[in-house]
Formats: sequence, structure tokens, C-alpha cells
Amino acid sequence: MLKFERLRIIENLLNENGSVSTSELSKMFDVTEETVRNDLVELQNANKIKRVRGGAFLIETVDNEVPITIRTEMLLDEKNKIAQICLEYINPGDTIAIDSSTTAISLAKLIKEAELSVTVITNSITIGSVLMNVKNVNLIILGGTLRGKSNSLVGNITNESIKKYVINKAFVSCSGLSMPAGPSDTNEQEAKIRENLFLASEKNFLLADNTKFDFRTVYLISDFDSIDYIITDQKASQEWQEFLAERNIELLC
Repeated sequence: MLKFERLRIIENLLNENGSVSTSELSKMFDVTEETVRNDLVELQNANKIKRVRGGAFLIETVDNEVPITIRTEMLLDEKNKIAQICLEYINPGDTIAIDSSTTAISLAKLIKEAELSVTVITNSITIGSVLMNVKNVNLIILGGTLRGKSNSLVGNITNESIKKYVINKAFVSCSGLSMPAGPSDTNEQEAKIRENLFLASEKNFLLADNTKFDFRTVYLISDFDSIDYIITDQKASQEWQEFLAERNIELLC
């Protein structure tokens, strides 16, 4: 099989599944994993994918957003590690806000298992279904217009609703995190909701797995002044550690 054919098939698989595995592609094409890695490097250089250990995933853009059903299954270990760290910072009696990200879904599942006595405010229909009727959880689902790709509620009603609550801690994710701009998102409506969750909260936690660092998308969520903690799944570079330390942002991993 010629290289351009492999690249076309890889792109099709990414559009269908959101991510690909180096070992599975090697078997499919009957080529070495090194050949597959070279193919993935070429696609990454064309800004079509982002490589991770063992494979790659589709880069989300304004015109190409990966549906939540696919994103939920991507980078599960990383999301679960971040969610576990989040749980350590949630105390009984807290009022917390969590956004509609797939990392937040992992956190909601842990809250359910732990039966924490907390109030959870969210714009996510998925998280609402996870925490519905869970003992000790006071669930508040923000109103708004349903956005199918993220199974979330967005718009003016959602943003106005946020202002009515006193939030102790906000747990918000992003599509990219760059210096010196800050966290950003591929969707303007989701970015606005995340911004307002930070504005309404006493302590702000940004959730960003290692693939989000040094990547910038279209819509800024906030600047770094709004962030108290960044929770990630692996140690950040020395440059990032120094940058965050200068701004008194605690990096947790």
C-alpha cells in the first residue's frame, strides 16, 4: 500500500473514531510501527492530528469538533488520573461547578462512587444523568439551549443562571493551554460558560491533560490570573513550571 493511501485511511479512521493506535495501524497495514509513527508525524506536521504515546487523536477545530461519544473514550487513563486529584480537593459541604468536558464526566463518576455530600452545579446533561438521584449530592443543572455535540446546555440563559450561585470551587477543562494567553476552547459558547464559572467561583481549578499544553484554539476562556490550580496527568516542562510559579498557580499531577 502506498503512503498516500495509508494517510487517507488514517484520516478516515480518525474522523470515525477520534483516535488511532500505532500497534493496530501497524497490523492493519502490515508495516512496522516505525513506519506508522512516521505517517503520524506527517499528519501532525500538517496540523491534522496530535500524537500521543501509542497513537494519535484528531485535533478539534471550530469546523471539526469530535462528538462527546467519541471524546469520552479517548485518553481515559489521563482523565481518570486528573479526576482522582480533583476529588482530593473537594470537601463535604462544598458547592462545586463542573463543566461539560469529558474529564468532568470522569470526576462526576468518582463523586458518585464516593457519595460525597456536595452541591454540584453543571451545564452537562451527561453529568446530570450520572449524578441524578445520587445519595448526598444536591444536583443543579443550569438551564439553556441544548448543544448536541457536547450534550450540554449553553447560551444566555445558562450564563445568567451561573451568576445566581455562590460557588466554592470550579473545575473547568479546555481544548488548549498556551503561554502567555491562557486556556482556550474550540467553541465560543462553551468558552463563555467556562469563563463565567471561573468568575463565579472562589477557587478555580483548570483541568488539562498533557496533550493540551502548548496548544491554542480560537476562543480564550480566561487569562492566568483567574486560575488557582492546574491539574494535569504528568509532570509539565521546566518552562511551564517556572511560568506558573511566577503567577502563584499551583501545578498538581
